[in-house]
Amino acid sequence: MASLKAQLIVNLRKEEQVPQNKITVVGVGAVGTACAIGILMKDLADELALVDVMEDKLQGEMMDLQHASLSLRTPKIVSVRN
Repeated sequence: MASLKAQLIVNLRKEEQVPQNKITVVGVGAVGTACAIGILMKDLADELALVDVMEDKLQGEMMDLQHASLSLRTPKIVSVRN
């Protein structure tokens, strides 16, 4: 019989896979964010990368998109400061 801990802890994500379709959005202003949302809504990529020079805005938009993507199929959203 499995321990109580083993019964309670369940992996919700699949093992890390190499992305087949990766899209990078450069700039997370109004237009870049709208493009990123469109990409997520249409399920166009396995991985979405965001690039911008404003680190605070970049991190904020990335976290917002990660939160929204919980109900979508895009498993990985990353950010890179340029």
